[in-house]
Amino acid sequence: MPKTLHLTLTYHWWDKVSSGEKKAEYRRFTANWRKRLADVRPGDLVVFHRGYTNRTLTRRIEQIRVIGGWDLPNEVYQFFKCPNESQFFEIQFR
Repeated sequence: MPKTLHLTLTYHWWDKVSSGEKKAEYRRFTANWRKRLADVRPGDLVVFHRGYTNRTLTRRIEQIRVIGGWDLPNEVYQFFKCPNESQFFEIQFR
């Protein structure tokens, strides 16, 4: 049985996932996220919550990988305030 990862998004990012424009979610490479993502595998589910409302979207995880700040998409890069030397989890979904 697939595991389920719950992620809360602001309306801006949730709308992009909903429209199909956004195919990956990014989280900083911290101890907290390493622990939360340790048992998540491709094929598991990710449930996106639109803020703290009961509107949700469910997608299947394709891949989770670690990337550098230089590899972030432009809009995400600016959201994280130019984190060139930082590392991030990239959670790809379909």
